[in-house]
Amino acid sequence: MIELHAPTAFLVTVAVNVALAISLAAAGSRANRDGLFLSAIAIVLHSLAFGLFGLQGKINDTALIIVAATILSASWSMFAEGLFQFQQRQARHGLIWLPVILILTVFFLFRDNISVRIISSSVIYCAQVILILVVLNQGRRSTVGRGQYFIAIGLAPVIPVFAFRGFLAATEQADKVLILASNQIQAMIFLISIVSTMFVAIGMLIMSKELSEDRNRLLAAQDQLTGLANRRSIDQTLSDEWARASRHGNPLALVMLDVDFFKKYNDQYGHLAGDECLKDVACALQQGAQRAGEMTARYGGEEFLLILPNTDADTAQRLAERMCAAIAALEILHEQSPMCVVTVSAGVATLTDDTYKDVDSLLRGADKALYQAKQKGRNQAQMAPELHLQSRLDKNALSSFVRLSWHPTYESGYSVIDEQHRALFTQINNLLSAVLDGNSAEDVGTRLDALTTDIAQHFRDVEAIITRAGLPDSTEHAAIHNQLVERAIEMVSRFHDGTLGIGELFQFLAHDVLARHMLAADRKYIPFQPTPK
Repeated sequence: MIELHAPTAFLVTVAVNVALAISLAAAGSRANRDGLFLSAIAIVLHSLAFGLFGLQGKINDTALIIVAATILSASWSMFAEGLFQFQQRQARHGLIWLPVILILTVFFLFRDNISVRIISSSVIYCAQVILILVVLNQGRRSTVGRGQYFIAIGLAPVIPVFAFRGFLAATEQADKVLILASNQIQAMIFLISIVSTMFVAIGMLIMSKELSEDRNRLLAAQDQLTGLANRRSIDQTLSDEWARASRHGNPLALVMLDVDFFKKYNDQYGHLAGDECLKDVACALQQGAQRAGEMTARYGGEEFLLILPNTDADTAQRLAERMCAAIAALEILHEQSPMCVVTVSAGVATLTDDTYKDVDSLLRGADKALYQAKQKGRNQAQMAPELHLQSRLDKNALSSFVRLSWHPTYESGYSVIDEQHRALFTQINNLLSAVLDGNSAEDVGTRLDALTTDIAQHFRDVEAIITRAGLPDSTEHAAIHNQLVERAIEMVSRFHDGTLGIGELFQFLAHDVLARHMLAADRKYIPFQPTPK
C-alpha cells in the first residue's frame, strides 16, 4: 500500500517540475520559436499551481484555491500555445484561453461548493488536455520523429485521472480527492502528474532536437535565396533517379532553364531586385512542377533545373514550354530585354533506354539544348537530340561497309598528303568501329567533328600543292573542295541535331569524300614525282 504524505508529494512535484522547466528553458529560446520556451513557462505555471495548493490552511483558502486552479488551467493553455508555435501554425488564442476564464468564473461563483468546483474543473481540464492531443494529432504528419508520441503517452493518462476525480465528486466522494488528502487515490494522482510532466518535457526536447536536425538537413539541401533544392540535393537526386531509371527502364527527363539577359537585369535594377526576380521565377517553376517525384532546383546563378522522373521527351518539352509561358506571364519589367519582360530559355534532354551513358552526359545534353534555345532567339524551349545511336542507325547499311585498307598504289608522292590520307583512313575505320560497338553518339559526334576538321585541312594542303604546280582548273577544284566541306559540316550538324542518321553520313564521308574524291579526283591533279617534303 502506498502511504502518501501530501506536503511531501507537493514538494516533490514542484521540485521535479522546476527541474524540467529549467531544462526546457535552457534548451530553447524565444528566437528559435520551437515551443520549448513556452512549454517551460507552462511547467513553471504547473509547479506554481501545485505549490499554491500545498499552502492551503496557511493563507486564505478561498483566494488561494481560485488562483491555484486558474494558474493550473493557464499551464495547459500555455502548453497548447507552445505546441502551436512548434508546429508553425496560427494559434486559436480565444479557444486556448477560454478555459482559464471559465475556471476563474466557476471557482469564484461556486467558491463554497467543493463538489461543483471539482466536477467543473475536471471537465475543463479534460477538455484542455483533449485540445492539446487534437493539436498534436493535426500536426503529426508535419512533425518529424518520436517526440510527439512521448507527449501523447504523457497526456493520455491525465484524462482518466480528471474524469475519475469528477466522478468521485459527483457521487458525493469529494473528500477522497481533496488536495491535501493523504490516500491511495491522491498518491496515484501525484504519481501520474509527475510522470506525465516528465514525458511531456522529454517529448518536447526530442521534438526540438529532431526539428533542429531536420532543419539542418534541409539547409544543407536547400538554396538559401529561393528555397529550392540546391546543387547538393541535385547531385543526390540525379544519382538516385538515374539508378532507378536504368534499373527499371523508365524515362528520365531534365529541363534546364536560364533567365534571359539576367546580367543586364541586375545592371539595370540592382542585385536586390535581381534576387527578388529569381525568387519569383523559382516560385513559378515550383508551382509548375508538382507531380510526385518531380524536383525543381536552382542549378546555379540564374539557372534552374527540373528533374522529371517517368517523363518522356514530348511531355518534358510541353512542360518546358509551359514554364517559359508562365515566366513571361509574370510580366516582370525588363527594359533591357527585347521582350520587355523577364523570360527564360529552356533545354530538354531525356534518357530513354541508353540514350546517355551517364548523368553528366544527360546534363550536357540539356545544356546544349539550352544553348540552342538561346541561339534561336530565347524565350523558348529546345529539345536535345537523342544521343542513342541504335534508333538512328541503319545497321543493314553499315554492315555492308568494310574497313578501309591503305595500299601503296594510293601514294601520291607527297609525304604530307600521303600521311594525311593514311590518318583519314584510320579515322574512318575508328569511326566505323565506334558506331558498330555502340559507343555513345556524343563520342561519335566528337569523332565526326575531328574528321571534318581534318578533311578541311587536307583539302587546303592539296590546293596549295596544286596551285604551286600551276595545274589547270585549280580554282574549280578548290570550289569542289569547299562544297564537300560545307556539305560535311551541314550533315554533321544535322547528326548533332538528331535529324540525320549515321548511315547516310558515313556513306558520304567514306565513299563520296574519301574514296571517290581524295583517291580518285584529287589524284588527277597531283604530280606523281616525289617532293622533298
